[in-house]
Parts: sequence; structure tokens; C-alpha cells
Amino acid sequence: MAISENPLSQQLFESFMRVRKLNWLNWHGAGPRPSDVRALFCIKKDSAVDGTGITVTALSNQLRVSTPTVTQLMNDLELQGLVERSTDATDRRVIRVRLTEEGDRAFKRAQSAVADAFNGLIDYLGPDQTAELAGLLGKVLAYYHDHQVLPTGGRKL
Repeated sequence: MAISENPLSQQLFESFMRVRKLNWLNWHGAGPRPSDVRALFCIKKDSAVDGTGITVTALSNQLRVSTPTVTQLMNDLELQGLVERSTDATDRRVIRVRLTEEGDRAFKRAQSAVADAFNGLIDYLGPDQTAELAGLLGKVLAYYHDHQVLPTGGRKL
């Protein structure tokens, strides 16, 4: 599908579409899904601070998905024995999520798989091209952060 007569614009579009569909976790239906892994990483990161776990709202914000989507994801992870939910000690309306022992083991396996995947890419590209790629991706993120259009039509400040 052509989005532009500018060949570079078209090339960028096609590259972004391919990267979006990239199976960078090398998931083939066995073990936690990529969405599970992202959730495990967020839960582990925030639970390490004080051990009480992350709120569903905070997890929703970090994953950039709706709260009902996170709730369904947590239902699935809880059925797998990877997370446990509890009511916040100071506000009974708030639900906190933390990893179980099995969830922590799944996190460590996922962490190793992600490290292996990126270390393989570093081996493939070499350190110089890897650093260049990381720098360019940082610039891409900064560009889109600075030029993000809000749903209301305004620009992000």
C-alpha cells in the first residue's frame, strides 16, 4: 500500500509496519505470551520497590492499555499461578498485583530469553551499528514524543 510518493517515506512506513509485527520475543505459542512478558516485567520492576506490588491502574498506564484489558490479562496470569492480587492496605478500592514464586521464575526465564534475543542482535549488527541503531531509535521516540497529536486535536506539551 502506497502512503506517499516520497520513496523514503514509503520505506519508513513499510519498515515500521514490519517492526510492529516482529516476533522479537521469538514466541511460538509455548510459555508466556509477549503481552504476559511485558506485564511480568512491569510488575517485577514496581514490586521491587516496596514489595506490595503494582496497582492495576499503574500497570494499565505502563502497558498503555485499558484497565479492563489489564484485568483480563491478570485473570489469565493468575490462572497460570504467575501473579496474585490483593487489596491495598490503605485504600480497599485499589487492587495490587505482585508476582508469585512461579511468576518470579517465569520472569527470570523471560528476562533470559529477552537478553539472549538482544545479545544475538548485537552479535549480528556489531557494537557500532547497535549503538547507532539505539541512538536513532531514541531520536525517533523523541520526534514522536514532541510531535504527538492528542485525540482532542491539540499537540502534547
